[in-house]
This record gives sequence, structure tokens and C-alpha cells, in this order.
Amino acid sequence: MIPGTGGMTGTGGTEDTGGTEDTGGTKDSGGTEDTGGTKDTGPAPLPLRRTGSGGPLRIGVLVSATGANLRTLIDLQCREPDRYEVALVASHGTRSKALDLAREHGIEAWPGDFDARCGTASQATGPNGRAAYRQRARQWHDGLNTRIAAWEADHGPLDLVVLAYHRWIEGDLFTRYHGRMINQHPGDLALLDDTHRRVLTGNDPVAKAMELGHATTRTSCFLVDESHDGGAVLCQGPPVPVRHGVDPWAQELEQKRLSDRPCLEWTVRAFAAGALGLAAGSHPDGSRIVLVDGVATPLGGRQLTAEETPEGM
Repeated sequence: MIPGTGGMTGTGGTEDTGGTEDTGGTKDSGGTEDTGGTKDTGPAPLPLRRTGSGGPLRIGVLVSATGANLRTLIDLQCREPDRYEVALVASHGTRSKALDLAREHGIEAWPGDFDARCGTASQATGPNGRAAYRQRARQWHDGLNTRIAAWEADHGPLDLVVLAYHRWIEGDLFTRYHGRMINQHPGDLALLDDTHRRVLTGNDPVAKAMELGHATTRTSCFLVDESHDGGAVLCQGPPVPVRHGVDPWAQELEQKRLSDRPCLEWTVRAFAAGALGLAAGSHPDGSRIVLVDGVATPLGGRQLTAEETPEGM
């Protein structure tokens, strides 16, 4: 069972991809689609578990920007140091408020040189250019994986990796933490179009939701897989009403406070408690069905409400 939830942060974000695909309208713009039945075939059930059996859950965090998700994890560590430890922070960039935050709390923090070595996705044009960029990005992350592996040999393994990170991950780093890497996404990943594709993937999902006339926005925490924003959704934070006249950035800041924070904290607590797993079947969008304490959940996983968010968050 999952311990009491307490309070939580951050949206992370998605990589600079040079624009997101037009996926069309949603079946229900005011809420989560009724997914109906699920497919009967698929891989075997998979429990989502930590590597170690004792001591606090050791968390690594890949960061890009403000450190809102990192702040949530640090707050969790400060409240319950016997249960949670933020052990390592790394970034693709050289300057980040998140790196500064980690250092302020005595957490080892690594800057990166991704853009200097790899460029950005938006600069990669044509099939050959995009393929070359992906190869460079994979090699860079393979190098990061090698460095983390050496660090783990000296300091002990990481149980969970949390992404608040603006670059896609492929290669050895993804393989190393398969089933133990989660990402916060500032869009409702349970909203599907008429072809069962997720509507709010990629960059700027809050702005896109507002353009589509959605009455609320919310954060989704999903298990990272080989797809882009297509992994199993473990939890969704409370929906945040879109106020009249608010701009997308102000809406996202409100969402960080009211949806990101409880979403990430619930997910980390559930993972630490061994409460999460993947069922054999899948939802209409192809993502695995998430189990919470052995019970199958609808697309979107555990869907939190505002009433479950502690006061003062």
C-alpha cells in the first residue's frame, strides 16, 4: 500500500523538437476519454520495483530548467530522510537553476555539454540531418550512462530516475533504467484523438490545450519507454481550471503548483512502496495498463483530485 502523500513540484518539459505534430481534436476536450475495453494480448505483467531492498529510495534526477520537480523531491527527502534520498543530479546544459538548487542542498550536480556536442533537434533538418542528430544524442547519453555507472560503483545504485529534462533519451542510459525512469509532462496524456493517438504530446501542451478550448489542464507522470511521450501513464495531477484571460505561461506556473507537485510525489511514494506494476494488456493508444496495488487503472493511471492535495501546497 502507498504511504500518505504529503505535498509535491515541477513540470519538466519536453525537448526542443522543432514543432509538434498536429494530432487533430480530442474526443472529449473537457476531460479524459472513455477508453472502453483493453486489448487482451501483450507482454507479461511487470512489477515496477527498486533495485535495493533496504534504506531510503535513492533517486537520480535529470534536469534542464527551474528545478521545480527537483524541489519537490528535495522537500520529500527533508521531510522523510529515512525513506527518500536525492543522490545525484545531472543536466544536459551548463547553467540551470536546478543545478544551483542541488548544490545548495549538498547534492552532487553535473553540468553537461549536450548542445555544444550534439546541437538541437530544431536545427536538424531532413532525414539525414535528423538521423545524425539522434546518433550524436545517443552517443552523448551513452557517455552519461558510463559516467553514472562508474558513480554507482562507488556510491551505490540509483533506484529511480526522474526526468525534468528537455532532451530525448535513447541507448544505454534508457536501457539501464528501463522500468525505473519516469517523466513529468505538463499535458493530459489520457486525451486521445479519433485514431487513438495522444493529443497533448511534445512541446507546449498547456498552450495547445488552451488553443483547443480545454477547460482544465493537468500534469501526467509516465514511465519512459522507446516512444516520445507514449509510455504508460502512472499518475495524473489534479486538473487545474483555465481562468479567463490567463496566458499559457501563467497557466503552466499555476499547474506546477497545483498539479505537478502532487502528481510527482504520489508517483514516487507509490514506486517506493512497490505498489506499481504494468498489466499484460494495453489501452487503445497502445500504452500498457498500469496496476496500483494489483488493481488495473484506466488510461491516465491514478487520477488525483484537488481534494487530495494538502493545503499550503
